[in-house]
Amino acid sequence: MAKNSNIVAPFNFNGTLSKVSYQKKKLKYIKLETDSDKYWIKIPKQLREKIGNLSIGCQLQVEGRAKHNAKKDKTKHKAQTVMVIPAEELDVPVAVKTKTVSLLPVFENKVKSKAKVLICQKSNCWKKGGNKVCAEIESKLQDLGLTEEIPIKKTGCLKQCKKAPALMMMPDKALYKKVKPKQVDKLVEKHLIA
Repeated sequence: MAKNSNIVAPFNFNGTLSKVSYQKKKLKYIKLETDSDKYWIKIPKQLREKIGNLSIGCQLQVEGRAKHNAKKDKTKHKAQTVMVIPAEELDVPVAVKTKTVSLLPVFENKVKSKAKVLICQKSNCWKKGGNKVCAEIESKLQDLGLTEEIPIKKTGCLKQCKKAPALMMMPDKALYKKVKPKQVDKLVEKHLIA
């Protein structure tokens, strides 16, 4: 597998809504101006329907995931929650500002529906590095805060004993053989995170 050039990290911005971009009459992106910079943030379909009308100049708190492509040196931001900060709270310290009412339900982490990892725990796979791969997946999911949403199921034989260790990424049903711990980052991003 090729080395992964994408780095995913959470973000939390407080700022002023300066622009809204529509595609086919549907909200697609918002431009948020913070104290330090300006960011274009993609609004996923689940949030578009629930946000409603946002007025230019309103104060927002936006949380989500930033994906940085090292090769292109570009960062894409995707929102998971959008909250309006009421005007009467703008003179209040930042700690109180975050206690605003959300316009939409909280979307913790955007993971694929029914996402899970099936990893063979039979002796051949385990001896050939399955235990290290499993530990690396657990570590990656913990770093992303997804241990509750994405279960790791240790299964019986996946019938790939000669090509151990083997694992399957659901819901894509992608079977991987001879998996190395260094491949885990790319597999998680490709199959588990939408």
